[in-house]
Amino acid sequence: MRQALRIVVVLTLLGLVGAGAVVGFGLYNVSARVGHWPGVSWVLHTTFRNSARLRAPDMENAPALDDPDLIALGAAHYATACAGCHAAPGDSRSATVRAMVPQPPAITEAVADWEPNELHWIIENGIKMSGMPAWPAEGRGDEVWSVVAYLVSIQQDRAPDLPSSDLAGVDYCRSCHGDIGGPVPRLDILSPSYVEAQLEAYLNARRPSGIMAQAASLVPQDQYATLARRLTEREMPGPTVVPEQGAGAELARQGTRDIPACLACHGVGDNRKGPRLFGQEPMYLAAQLRLWRDGTYTHDRLMRAAAADLTDADIDLLSDYFAAVGN
Repeated sequence: MRQALRIVVVLTLLGLVGAGAVVGFGLYNVSARVGHWPGVSWVLHTTFRNSARLRAPDMENAPALDDPDLIALGAAHYATACAGCHAAPGDSRSATVRAMVPQPPAITEAVADWEPNELHWIIENGIKMSGMPAWPAEGRGDEVWSVVAYLVSIQQDRAPDLPSSDLAGVDYCRSCHGDIGGPVPRLDILSPSYVEAQLEAYLNARRPSGIMAQAASLVPQDQYATLARRLTEREMPGPTVVPEQGAGAELARQGTRDIPACLACHGVGDNRKGPRLFGQEPMYLAAQLRLWRDGTYTHDRLMRAAAADLTDADIDLLSDYFAAVGN
């Protein structure tokens, strides 16, 4: 027994010495041109597939993946964040991309054998040692569904065309803010100063958003003020009287000594402290309120407190109330 134990200890030490030599002296060739030893690629890929399938979320909270606005938003993000490696459907990848190890597959091949929840996990978490990044903002799995919706449309051979890669500045922003509703907010009801401040917040991650962090990083920071003015130059007039009817109106008027009512900051007139909500997209409003309630957004103390105790039903009431007036 002692002899067997000695043999195991010696073999273990030899293995550790050998591993140390490989690492310490650079004996393993990491060249992408050489590639992996036989069998290594299969082991890595099989581990990846099984890991993703084990950890994929359920579909209980997934939005409707056939929503045209959701698909369009996912396509717009894919065009700048993903197409560089995976290309547009039917397009060729660059020679440089095809020289990567592992090689990023063309998008039609990449999505072929995955379920929507598995795609969600891959996009949100990324894949180590593959060049596949994680979603740029932690805790924003809600945004990831837009890209999943676009990828599912590819699987079903009904994907929309991607926005042009030549778009820049205002035209780039309006490819979402103007052509897409639903999860994308209207900017024509917001002030230039508010839009500029939010671009800064997205860029420095004070307001977490993978989609907007990507967008804000593609626009020079010194152009934010000009861009905000251009995007809001057709500002639409809002209501002059606060709507009084409905359960949403009652909820919007509720406040306490420490937490002001929604209408105290988001009411009518030019003296409101917060952004205008009347006429905003209801799907967008509901998503933002949930982010405040769940603690994903923390950059405004009053908003965090105001949303903390809202139920899903409350959020739907408030979103419908503000969205119904001012369109």
